Amino acid sequence: MLKKIIAVLLSLVMLLPLMALAEGEVTLKVLWFNDANESEVFEETIKGYLEENPNVKVDMQVIAFDAYEKQLKLMLAGGNAPDLVRLPTALMPVFSEHLALLEDYADVKAIEEAFAPAMLAYAKNTEGKLVAYPTEATANGMLINKTAFDKAGVDLTEISKTWDWQEWAELIKKVVEANDNIKYGLAVDFTPHRLSTILYQFNGRMLSEDLSKVNFSNEGTINALKWFKQMHDDALVPPSVWMGSENPAELFQAGLVACHIGGSWNINTYAKIEDFEWTAVQMPKGTMRSSVPGGKFIAGFKDSANQAEAQKLMAYFSDAEHNAQYCLGTYNLSSRTDVSIEYPSATEAFNVFSEELKVTPEYTAQEWNTSLVGKISGIVKEQVVQALLGTMTVEEVCAEIDKQAADLQ
Repeated sequence: MLKKIIAVLLSLVMLLPLMALAEGEVTLKVLWFNDANESEVFEETIKGYLEENPNVKVDMQVIAFDAYEKQLKLMLAGGNAPDLVRLPTALMPVFSEHLALLEDYADVKAIEEAFAPAMLAYAKNTEGKLVAYPTEATANGMLINKTAFDKAGVDLTEISKTWDWQEWAELIKKVVEANDNIKYGLAVDFTPHRLSTILYQFNGRMLSEDLSKVNFSNEGTINALKWFKQMHDDALVPPSVWMGSENPAELFQAGLVACHIGGSWNINTYAKIEDFEWTAVQMPKGTMRSSVPGGKFIAGFKDSANQAEAQKLMAYFSDAEHNAQYCLGTYNLSSRTDVSIEYPSATEAFNVFSEELKVTPEYTAQEWNTSLVGKISGIVKEQVVQALLGTMTVEEVCAEIDKQAADLQ
């Protein structure tokens, strides 16, 4: 009798793997990196999916970002691609050709209608096919010392909805004059990324239309840089940032500049300001409105073991409800255009940055998605400083950037 019982038990044990396979049990390998709490929020966001699909498990592997690219390349080379991966804008062009096409698993038209065009531009491979879902987004925008504007009697509630940079210059002079502590009108981070915000607003470009070469010698870019130099000449922009080493965010927090063109991440930093009231307003336009997009994406590799199931989880994670949950939990902008988030604080500021992202042209992301723009960063900074110092004209500077960049192409 005992032998029969043991035989039955052994048979059941042997059947367990087959039963699991019959039920379609899947373990998704997820590779992630954290800026803060993103992996925790991701797992919380997909909890409902895992409850609805008990046969699906997640093997979460969190890697330090400085080792992330190398780890991914090693996994791909070893035929061990993860099923799901988190990618920043900088790594999208590195891995885009290895990623699975969304069109094989989802309604691409619906995705394109739901997300900001500038974010979708980063999520495409070289053939223009979507290979990732945008998750959280970043954008450049204008943060202002509202207390200083109020003291000058300038209410930006309506003005900022339609203003341009010429109107801004006229108003900011009043603000500087009315506030003893305000020394300058605007601080712009010492990076081509923040400067390109202004280039795009003046209808400028950094690259040729086909993105094949650097082209600073165009009318829009020349006009933008002439305006930027004029603001320095008029002492409305502090020379200590682009011709020195001062941190523009610190100048703003110290109450020395009335406005700061920075990234959406500054919203969290400025939440600690107690000496004055601050807010975000729509940036003035040159000939058009624009920001510069950035952010993170979730994608799956073509050669991963469980791509079909991974795509289902990505679609769930990326729908309006769960994208909003994730962006709220990580305190970030959403890449979707149909999401409204009530943050614990500074919701109005986040909304302003979000609106800037929605009107940002797709080509801004296309330019920043190329390796060329990254290669010329140092050249641009060095040459723009020469224009600000007055040692070269703006036209000469743009021609020099094009000349030096030609050797990198």
